[in-house]
Amino acid sequence: MKTPDQLLAVIDANSSGVSGDKYLGALVNMGGRVESLRKVARVVAEYLPGTSKVEVEAQKVERGSIGGHLVTIKSEETDHRRKGGAILSSAEKCARKLGLSGSGAKFSVSTVETLLHAESKVHGHSPNDVELEELGSADTLIDVLGVARLSEELGLANATWWSTPVAVGGGTSHFAGRSYPNPSPAVGEILRARKFPMVRGLGDQELSTPTGVAITVNLVGKYSQSHPAIRPDMVGYGAGSKDIDGVANILRITAGQSLETPHSHDEVVILETNIDDVTGEIIGRAAERLMSQGARDVTITPIYMKKNRPGHMVTVIAKKADAEDLAQVLIAETGTLGVRELPVNRHITPRTSRTIQMRIGEKTHHVRVKIAEDRKGRVLGFKVEYDDLRRISDQTGISVLKLQRLAKPLLELLERGDQ
Repeated sequence: MKTPDQLLAVIDANSSGVSGDKYLGALVNMGGRVESLRKVARVVAEYLPGTSKVEVEAQKVERGSIGGHLVTIKSEETDHRRKGGAILSSAEKCARKLGLSGSGAKFSVSTVETLLHAESKVHGHSPNDVELEELGSADTLIDVLGVARLSEELGLANATWWSTPVAVGGGTSHFAGRSYPNPSPAVGEILRARKFPMVRGLGDQELSTPTGVAITVNLVGKYSQSHPAIRPDMVGYGAGSKDIDGVANILRITAGQSLETPHSHDEVVILETNIDDVTGEIIGRAAERLMSQGARDVTITPIYMKKNRPGHMVTVIAKKADAEDLAQVLIAETGTLGVRELPVNRHITPRTSRTIQMRIGEKTHHVRVKIAEDRKGRVLGFKVEYDDLRRISDQTGISVLKLQRLAKPLLELLERGDQ
């Protein structure tokens, strides 16, 4: 069974862009139930003032010879123009009524807030007072809440979402009797505020809508020019409402098992030699020289050699670029006649460093702490820098062991975020 850390969902946004109907179509195409969207529509009709009836339909269509689902929404509303505060309040009520999970409700509200802040920036009004026209319709809430509902239904609510850069299109769009260059001001503002990458894409028309972009930036945790390593389990194609010349106006979402480990990797070399004719002092000196010349690590292992002679194996971990120089140091310091070189791949736990303050007597000492993390940034463990503790020990006369014990409560505060 997949864990949330292993499940990925990848959005191909760099060809024909993103929109609310494309997202819904892709999730239906993956197996999401249309009846679930109709339930969302009924709840929106109940909690969005001025909405009397909403209908949702999904049909199979082709865009550029690629089959997918097109989701259409028809609503009867007394007025599509609503203020931001009313839209946000309705989104919160609908999320509760639908019984969305905590993450689903948070996504829905955050996506609406993203739209409101963008419109607020563009029009110069507060998010609560900004007046929305097309974005104030029932369609917007159904798009957002529908993505949350279908994602949960398909088991994608806790997936790690990736996206390629968002295609925004070229040419101009017409709104309120005026022409604007693509992307629209709201799309540009959302991408600017979230520092999310965009590309022109294919065609001279609008490819991404504000709702589609707001959904994207609130779903996605990572973006990349290319796909992460993934074994696909589900693929969905969502069609846009227009059949555009020269562009397959379709959004693809791929979900499946991550093939990446929770660690990063690098390539190093291991240098090894067996020696049985030098003293411990010589071996210790060799280890010091190797570390000072850039070795990542040096270990000394007692071994038995041929004719049962006791000896030592010196093992050095090094960057490939340093291997030749370190091999020469090993030969010069130990007199060995040969050094083995083995290329290896290494798994590395990501780490960061913080500085904490230790108060001893009347003086405050600064101590560095290594923090090991997984690839999602969750803390795995802490380690106080030995060199800093040794420095404090030399200054105060307190043993390193006791200093480690004194540091433990500070590490607990650091883990809780209080340091």
